[in-house]
Amino acid sequence: MRDDGAMSLAGWESRAVQEARSWTPGRCAVVFAVAVAVFHHVPLLAGAVDLHDATDLVTPFVVVAAALAALFSLRAPPRALVVAFVGAILYVDGHGIHLSANAIGNNPLSGHAAEVAHFWDEQFGHLWWHLGWFVLVAALCLAELGRRVELSRRRTATIVFLLGATLFTNTIEGGDWWLELAGTVVFCAWALAARRPLLIAFAGAFAFGAALIGIWAIWHGGEPQFSQLGWL
Repeated sequence: MRDDGAMSLAGWESRAVQEARSWTPGRCAVVFAVAVAVFHHVPLLAGAVDLHDATDLVTPFVVVAAALAALFSLRAPPRALVVAFVGAILYVDGHGIHLSANAIGNNPLSGHAAEVAHFWDEQFGHLWWHLGWFVLVAALCLAELGRRVELSRRRTATIVFLLGATLFTNTIEGGDWWLELAGTVVFCAWALAARRPLLIAFAGAFAFGAALIGIWAIWHGGEPQFSQLGWL
């Protein structure tokens, strides 16, 4: 007699294994780029209905989880995990500093209080947060040594566009665009030396972001923030 329960369990396990295998490193890398692009921008849109801070609380959970999923799919070696751990701490700490200082700064402040809120939000908070972001990307590139990655042209283009555009918007508004340019030099030099698919895609994203920063500088004769132009 056939055991329908056992057959159903076997079928579920088979589907679960197939689903797990479908989450290839290339697919996880795209998910990471999408997570960053969405959750680094959605809070600004949510601010129109006074939900900026509440929405932004989710950002570090989603982005770090996407990075961890990519690391898992890459079978990351220990040194990549150590770098990812450092990057995650910087990312979460910097984002928390930015979020809290920004929430305080949105209220009427004056004198030293306004200066302190501005420093922790617009200067230190953005720098610490974005540095953690870049370190997470570096960890993914290091993890690529643990498993061969195949990226289609479509997925490569998606990573370059989404991550590059986000690097541009975030570092311009964050006032740390110079950090993005430094990251471009590092990642492009690394990609030229190693020539691995995922590393090349991330380096292309940094290069695309740098190109947009250059266009922005030529257009405005400098690097003004979007908020300084009244766009936000």
